[in-house]
Amino acid sequence: MIFTPKNKAIAAERKGDSSHALASYRVDKKIHRSDIFEEIAIGQTLGAWDERFVDAAMLQSRVAKVVAITESENFLEATIAFPWELWQGELSWLLALVFGKMSFYPGVCLSSLAFEEGCFKSKKISGPVHSIQSLRGRFSTTTSAPLLMGILKPNVAMSAEALADLYSEVAHSGVHLVKDDEIRHDDSLETTLRRVEKVANRKAKENLQTLYVVHAPLNAEAFSSLHEWSLKLANAGADALLVNVWTSGLAALQNLRAATKLPLVAHPALAGAMGQGLNSDSIDPAVMLGTLMRAAGADLTLFPSPYGKIGLPKSTTQRISEACRAAWPANIQPTIPVPSAGIKPEHVALACQDFGQDFILNAGTAIFASGQSVADSAREFLEKLETYSRAQ
Repeated sequence: MIFTPKNKAIAAERKGDSSHALASYRVDKKIHRSDIFEEIAIGQTLGAWDERFVDAAMLQSRVAKVVAITESENFLEATIAFPWELWQGELSWLLALVFGKMSFYPGVCLSSLAFEEGCFKSKKISGPVHSIQSLRGRFSTTTSAPLLMGILKPNVAMSAEALADLYSEVAHSGVHLVKDDEIRHDDSLETTLRRVEKVANRKAKENLQTLYVVHAPLNAEAFSSLHEWSLKLANAGADALLVNVWTSGLAALQNLRAATKLPLVAHPALAGAMGQGLNSDSIDPAVMLGTLMRAAGADLTLFPSPYGKIGLPKSTTQRISEACRAAWPANIQPTIPVPSAGIKPEHVALACQDFGQDFILNAGTAIFASGQSVADSAREFLEKLETYSRAQ
């Protein structure tokens, strides 16, 4: 379609070293005209500033550029390039630019986000550290099947000793990873460390390999020194850290990635409040739970599967998975998709068909409260995963 902006700067040729974040928007034609994209480009970068206040060359380097606009029966779609100088590798700053004020506009969806190669030069956006292959290498039994994660339910206020018993039971069943509930909030880091040490001691004593994903709530103590905080957890025996990204903040995940080499597991708590898909006034879950998690350095990202009680549509989970795995500049490696919520053994074949083999299946109630023993429930999942993998 023909788009003639009032401010020519937003349509001018982009200059520099290809260091732009490329934000794509989908807007409802019944509510907005194409000038909404000019409003985004100007309003989210320059605002009221013009050559009366700032050198023209400076304005040109800082203004967002409308790269392309397309039109369908019901929607207008555009990609807008936001220069590095405006956000400097800080993903929370970028999120404020691309959708901060726009989140109040009806009929506007942030549908995708991408990064040009120059965005990775500063190493602030480093991506994940661990791959599905490196996690598989932690176990003596080699497998190419998807890995299985169990949720230590219930563990809210469960004693360290009781939780270590539960860990031992599920670890002996062959589950690859177990994670804390995201709603467990200990009264102090010392309490968390005691729990981790109890589990680590049991792991060593019984020669267990199951990885313990620890939820250690981020608070003022943690933020004062993320490196020291995460090092204490690693030294106590934590195998990975669970992060409630959208309650703790996107910057918390990005800064924690810089502070530790432990695997980071991103939990989606609260993300549902920011939208359920492309047709809502929202950020698409593929951006929230895929692109941004990968850019911030999450090794694993949890999201509601299409099969459970709070499932996302299959098309949405496919976009999340694609965002986790798409080819990125600078050889940024993928984030591991972790479909979750209401997963049962009968969903294994569906999950493998939908997500391939390089993912982790996350199950809670179906392992710990199925009516069978934990060992039998876990074994059913594992056998189905291996069976499907061998058939491929």
